[in-house]
Amino acid sequence: MKIRNKIIALMISLIAIPNFAIAKDGPYIGAKYAKIDVDYKTVDGIDLNKLFAGKFNAYDLHLGYGVGNGFFEVGYIKSSDESKNLGSTTVTTSAGAATISANTGMKFDGYRIGAGYNFPVNNQFTIKPFINYYGIDMTASGTLTVAEGGSTIVSIGTTASGSDSMTDIGLGFDYIVNDKTKIGFSYAQTIDSITDTKKVQTLALSASYQF
Repeated sequence: MKIRNKIIALMISLIAIPNFAIAKDGPYIGAKYAKIDVDYKTVDGIDLNKLFAGKFNAYDLHLGYGVGNGFFEVGYIKSSDESKNLGSTTVTTSAGAATISANTGMKFDGYRIGAGYNFPVNNQFTIKPFINYYGIDMTASGTLTVAEGGSTIVSIGTTASGSDSMTDIGLGFDYIVNDKTKIGFSYAQTIDSITDTKKVQTLALSASYQF
């Protein structure tokens, strides 16, 4: 009799445990605003951090699908076009003094494929580890200007582009506004970086709506 009473008491206690929010199956749309910090490598003795901008704003528009507490996403990401002034120097020639200055620019866009899992904390908060793969198209530009007596003598510009990929992992926190809407923030860092970079870190604010 005592054993049966203990079993009944255990069943009652299990029933009394709150039913934390479980993600619904189905499609959703989402958007992120991100601050991206790129740490470049030193190549052929040149620290690329001194040549190119390393901080970017970016937005990410994506479609997702939830299966249980898991989710999958496909998105498009686009960064701001950031420039860096490399400064100027004055040189003296037989023709007089001239000022040489240079600027560089960098931007990127591409696609993202991601997956993760929602761990409910309570009825309104979830923690979600995730992994993303990116296919990135980058465009770098540079301008060299030579001026004399306040007037430009020559200005030379060039643009180069290329494609690369990277993979990052991160951790996000979501607040469940209602049964269709969530907002949150996340941090991610690359485990497989773009060529000539040490790491890429991303802080993002997000919102999503489930159909």
